[in-house]
Amino acid sequence: MLKRLLGLMGAAEAGRKAARTEAGVGTHRALRAMVRRGVIDQSRANDFGVVYTYAINEGMDEEKAYALSDAYADSVAQGRSNAYAIVYAAAYGIACFIIGASEGWARAYAQACAHAIAARESIEFASTYGHAIANGASPEDALAFARRYAV
Repeated sequence: MLKRLLGLMGAAEAGRKAARTEAGVGTHRALRAMVRRGVIDQSRANDFGVVYTYAINEGMDEEKAYALSDAYADSVAQGRSNAYAIVYAAAYGIACFIIGASEGWARAYAQACAHAIAARESIEFASTYGHAIANGASPEDALAFARRYAV
């Protein structure tokens, strides 16, 4: 699932570089309405909108698309690279909607996964490392655990 979400996020990044997407008028209206209502900041609207549009086009429901897009846009707004933001958002979405984790656990898992991928580790390693960190392991213990048990 992480690989599928990463593929989705990669497609969203490519779409952002190509400017407007082919989402249709309805999705763009929904995004403009979110900006007007103050649900998302105007400064984050482009980053949020591209990921949201691709998620909706891929069949994701609006709640999940919103959470994924919000995680991506927040990460970019914090000055993280687009690659980091993509992995963070994908891992956050998995933690929230597949694992059913709490907000704090999901953020810790996503951050650990993104750091591991940024260090050029495998997706399996990142996921194992993320689980260990989110469950309270020290970075050193999580690293040893992931090195031993990641497939």
